[in-house]
Amino acid sequence: MNGPTLMNRRHVLAALVATGSSPLAFGQSAPADYPRQPVKVMLGFPPGGGVDITTRLLAQGLADSTGKTFIVENRPGAGGTLAAGQVAKAEPDGHTLFLMASGHSIAPALYKNLSYDSVGDFSMISMVTRFPFGIAVAGSSPIKSLSELMKMAREKPQSVTMGHAGVGTGMHLAGALLQNRTGVRFTEVPYKGGNLAPMAAAAGEIAAVYDNLAGMDPLIQSGRLRLLAVSSGQRWRTLPDVPTVAEVIGDSYEVMGWTALAGPKGMPAPVVNYLAAETAKVMARQDVIDRLARQGLGAVSSTPAEASRVLASEVARWQKLVREENISVGG
Repeated sequence: MNGPTLMNRRHVLAALVATGSSPLAFGQSAPADYPRQPVKVMLGFPPGGGVDITTRLLAQGLADSTGKTFIVENRPGAGGTLAAGQVAKAEPDGHTLFLMASGHSIAPALYKNLSYDSVGDFSMISMVTRFPFGIAVAGSSPIKSLSELMKMAREKPQSVTMGHAGVGTGMHLAGALLQNRTGVRFTEVPYKGGNLAPMAAAAGEIAAVYDNLAGMDPLIQSGRLRLLAVSSGQRWRTLPDVPTVAEVIGDSYEVMGWTALAGPKGMPAPVVNYLAAETAKVMARQDVIDRLARQGLGAVSSTPAEASRVLASEVARWQKLVREENISVGG
């Protein structure tokens, strides 16, 4: 039997908040001298993935809205920290921007020698997307719910294997937070990104997987994976029949991946506010919402202050978890 789908619905995803609703939205005129040249939007990932698709949609949307040129520049490497370091050192004139991904908030907890301050060296402009992760088991597994999976792990500690996309990824820390909150212990099996962990779960090589919903969707649709729960605080609108982790464990648990538009610290407030307002316009477009939904992503926007609060809160959250769970990139 096919599972619930992420790809064939046109709902605005559950995390769609603030789009077009802030005082900034649609109300900021362009600063007289901005931009004076093409604007570069950098990201720390290679072409083709969700962050790249988001960046290109946003850049094209900003170009359409402003009549100016926005150029996407992929700078993959060092888990996204290479691009972040280059943006942090750029002139804060608004001509170098950064499509920041949620891994940016994890990096300072894992890497002690970053060349930049993950919060203090950036001007936050707007949130851009939010999206949950999911816990799944093989379609042939006798486990039918997250409660059953946790009961098994509780009765036989560390006997249940849980795969994820690699140490320090959002999916890894989502699983670590689940264990931290409940005291249930899985044996973690890190894979090197891609679709390796979901494929291993579908083949029965591991008991369960915590991964990106969009990446698991083809396996769910084919019946090779069974989705047990999602990491959003509320049920995801495209998956109304799938419970949240919070429902199962009776906790305020929520882990969301996200992207945000940012630039170097010290950007002029008129430029920041103008870009935030233009981003709100782009993220409210139905074609952008639909395209992102097909990738399992929720289109959002925010004020610069809201985006700053999200970043600071996430950095503090992951530093605390990494410390409590003694997580290191060295294993």
